[in-house]
Amino acid sequence: MEAQTFLLPHQPYLEAFVERNPHRRLALLTKGLAPEAEIWGQKRVFAGYTEISEKIEQFQKNWPECRLVLSGGVIYFGNAGHFANAIITSTGSVLARGYSVVELEPGGRIRRVLAFWGPPPLLPEVWPSHLTVPVLPGGPSAA
Repeated sequence: MEAQTFLLPHQPYLEAFVERNPHRRLALLTKGLAPEAEIWGQKRVFAGYTEISEKIEQFQKNWPECRLVLSGGVIYFGNAGHFANAIITSTGSVLARGYSVVELEPGGRIRRVLAFWGPPPLLPEVWPSHLTVPVLPGGPSAA
């Protein structure tokens, strides 16, 4: 597989997040997702087109006038890929960042999305120091 294989089903999937008409949203989900597709969120698994469409409707209520977008390319291996994503306002301001691990079905549509939001937490202080990278002054990304 190549990066384009992962990007193709993401276009209708992401367009479904802004589509308010349930019938058009279902048509977009059908293009990008397998019938048995699942979105694994932090609190619940949404399975199938109907539940995923309902999840999107809730997204639209929780994040009015916002879009779910990709914020980076794909890192992939076999039929699994990892994407950076964001929730942005109509003016392009980023309200949330995260990443998703995506599994494709053999036909190229999305089978499973594991969504993670926010930066990873710090390791507990009891974690062995020889099994981590020390945090530099200024935060984890300081070089």
